[in-house]
Amino acid sequence: MRESRRCRIDLIVGTRPNIVKLGPLSHALADVAWCDPRVVFLEQHTTDALANHILDDLGVDAAHVLRIPLKNESQGQRFGEMVAGYASALQSDAPDLTVVFGDVDTTLAAAMAAKRHGVPVAHVEAGLRSFDRRMPEELNRLMTDAISDLFFATSEDAVDTLVRVEGKPADAVHFVGNLMIDAVVRTLDRDAGLQLCERFGVTPGAFAVATFHRPSNVDSEQPLRDMIALLRDVAARIPLLFPLHPRTAAALERHGLHDALRDIPDLVLSKPVRYRDFIALLSQARVALTDSGGLQEETSFLGVPCLTVRENTERPVTVALGTNRLVRHDEAIAALDAVLAAAPPAPAAIPLWDGATAARIVQVLSNWWSERATR
Repeated sequence: MRESRRCRIDLIVGTRPNIVKLGPLSHALADVAWCDPRVVFLEQHTTDALANHILDDLGVDAAHVLRIPLKNESQGQRFGEMVAGYASALQSDAPDLTVVFGDVDTTLAAAMAAKRHGVPVAHVEAGLRSFDRRMPEELNRLMTDAISDLFFATSEDAVDTLVRVEGKPADAVHFVGNLMIDAVVRTLDRDAGLQLCERFGVTPGAFAVATFHRPSNVDSEQPLRDMIALLRDVAARIPLLFPLHPRTAAALERHGLHDALRDIPDLVLSKPVRYRDFIALLSQARVALTDSGGLQEETSFLGVPCLTVRENTERPVTVALGTNRLVRHDEAIAALDAVLAAAPPAPAAIPLWDGATAARIVQVLSNWWSERATR
């Protein structure tokens, strides 16, 4: 009988942001009697700082993760590998539900494989929209939500998009809050941040953090040069810590621009920083500049002003209620000067960004499983 056995749930990750969101939910599901969760890692990110260290930082036992390696580098071939790799896992051991996170290629690939195998899909961070279909992530969001069965939303605007605009069943859409904040609450160590500031040679409360990796900012030579020019202007105003994403590092190498970045005075260039250390450092920063989605959320919770150098954002709640401001390249320095002239803001109070999102998701999944057991 279905009610006498545990619900088997696959949690799919492939990149650093996925793993960050996975951590709190995997712990919460492991603590309930009705569920048997399995972590499946489609290895889109493989470096320690972007993968293995985060599993450790969030207490996920890497020895019990089903890893599916990817061999191909080209986007099309790698996406096909993701679909085929997870489809193979499903053929030998299919769960009752597949949970996918965010908007990366892994998210869509696993959702497609699961649906083709008849496995229901739950999407964490459903309903986020930049309304810019030039972004690969936007296409992934739209297509994942088009085939999902359960939708977990981080904000009320995402709920509105799913139900009112896109016609998803209201009883399948759940406003639960933000797992990214659960991970910050679980991991944050401000005292460690003070020690890390000393290690990196920056003064607490008097340095900036920058992260850039979006294709629109780094893949082509001119946008990459524009980014370097922006970082130079920032570092002229405030010491700048810049952890280098592998995609950005590869673009700098491809266009011969590594030296242009290294030569910037007061710029501290580093390899990717493991998650717990990055959050600790971020908590001590005066300002952040980014094109990342997650950083817009983390800074709002921590009370760190954030300048998002993009034309749009899929996280408008961080602009409306948080500490985030959307700026173009030619607006960024004026915006930075305004931030530095003002007092640091208080942490934002965004509804349900309270560290209890995993518990709310578990309750929804428990109800879902109970209803299926009685059919």
